[in-house]
Amino acid sequence: MMSSSQCYNYTTIDDPTRNINQGSGTQYDLSYFSSGSRWVRFEGAGGTQIPTSSVLIYRCATSAPGWYSGAMPSVPDTTVNGTVCYTWSSNNCSYSNRIQVTNCGSYYVYNLPPPPISGLRYCTTNATNASVVSRSSVALT
Repeated sequence: MMSSSQCYNYTTIDDPTRNINQGSGTQYDLSYFSSGSRWVRFEGAGGTQIPTSSVLIYRCATSAPGWYSGAMPSVPDTTVNGTVCYTWSSNNCSYSNRIQVTNCGSYYVYNLPPPPISGLRYCTTNATNASVVSRSSVALT
């Protein structure tokens, strides 16, 4: 059983327009997260995690898409600090902010603050089967 409270107390975001395969748009996260950082879990057709490689500009229904630049937590019930980069112009990390990611066994939750400026948005993609390790498959040495 997970002991991290954020694995049970989060906001669900099910938004197909956040997917990296969506084109340009005017969806931005500054107002969505205006009340401050919150733990979120991405679900549904938009994808289940923030992509871990750069995303082209004008994707995810926004101008400057956000992607996670760092190592995802591979052990269930662990949290890591990392950076979300936002692609703009020819720079895949023109803007950035710090986030936290928790591995909840079969999914991730993210502690997401408002992006640093307007025009930025957290993007999503579908997780690969190997990206989240279940507790039963972790080898004990």
